[in-house]
Amino acid sequence: MKIKNLLFYFTCLILLVGCEKSSNKQTIVIEKGKVGMIGFGSLMSLHRAEKVFKHTYTDSIYLVHLEDFQRSWDFVASNNDKGYTTEELNNDGYYIRDKDTLLFDNCIYLNITAKKGTAMNAALYMVTAQEIKDMDLYEFGYERIDVTEKITEYNFEGGKVYAYKATPEYVYDSEKTKGITVIPQDYVNLVTNACDSIGLNFRKEYDATTSPLNLELVAPVIWKKVR
Repeated sequence: MKIKNLLFYFTCLILLVGCEKSSNKQTIVIEKGKVGMIGFGSLMSLHRAEKVFKHTYTDSIYLVHLEDFQRSWDFVASNNDKGYTTEELNNDGYYIRDKDTLLFDNCIYLNITAKKGTAMNAALYMVTAQEIKDMDLYEFGYERIDVTEKITEYNFEGGKVYAYKATPEYVYDSEKTKGITVIPQDYVNLVTNACDSIGLNFRKEYDATTSPLNLELVAPVIWKKVR
């Protein structure tokens, strides 16, 4: 009898702690026709997001933490990838190294990688169906994954929250990726400047929740129209 009472007590305690933890979260009601979208790289920059949307963004932006993920420098795309626009495909990419301008084949950008027990900082946008289409085109090579239950600060009603994660064929493998691969310096600057503009603590968290940057691959790049 004592054992049953003890089990009942611990069950109630676990439920109570769970409810208290859940109640600490605020609830965001997502407007009909919209979804939440996580910006963890270049889209932490409002200016870049508005270039993608092709208009001024007027909804709220939330600073959040995405649980069980970290940023990683392992999204890779060929400079000739069909995901680029026709105008972009008319250019060849060159990187600058020791005053030499050299042709290169692939670019590395940020991705997210599952990592249990961690949390990474990010920006959360509320976007329309058209804005989702624009983001999907911009984020070619990534797939949208549901992270509604992975946001530390909030619960959500009325809609889902998504993040972009590289599909397997776009994950960098130094042994399998063919050609010369570069991390564009201007992309690194875009991301870190966006973090700096948000605040010192946000930048520190970004550095702490992002896999190490391979500095040997970072270089200034230029694009020359050749077609």
